[in-house]
Amino acid sequence: MLVGLAVSVGVAQFLELMLANALAGRPLQSMAEYAVVLNTLPVLAVRILVASFVSLLGGYLCAKLAEADEMRYTLIAVIFRILAIAGGSAAGYMPPTPAWALALLLTVSSGAMLAGGAVRAAAAAARRGMRANNGDATPQRNTTGDTA
Repeated sequence: MLVGLAVSVGVAQFLELMLANALAGRPLQSMAEYAVVLNTLPVLAVRILVASFVSLLGGYLCAKLAEADEMRYTLIAVIFRILAIAGGSAAGYMPPTPAWALALLLTVSSGAMLAGGAVRAAAAAARRGMRANNGDATPQRNTTGDTA
């Protein structure tokens, strides 16, 4: 769960800050300078797309590492992600974003994170179903190390 959270929040923030510095053409020094660059409409659209793709990956990783109850752990990661981003924005640890844009970003990227978890959960369920239908046809090792 923590890996999914770190990917979906940390990687997105790193990419946003790199994008802001690249667009400004110089290293930015304050959160207000970051906000000026990041809160233009085209950059907000890019931020939503990037956050969605990174959240999709984060949800997939969270479900992959869970190995059981994939969607429960992904949902918990989504809740913690929303709290982390909303809390970080309110506390000033992140560049201030307009409320409408923050709500849209959280809604779309949370849906993407749940979708990533659902993709992995569906793959795991299909694999479990195949094992059940095949009578668990995975090779077993005997005491000599040969496959039986």
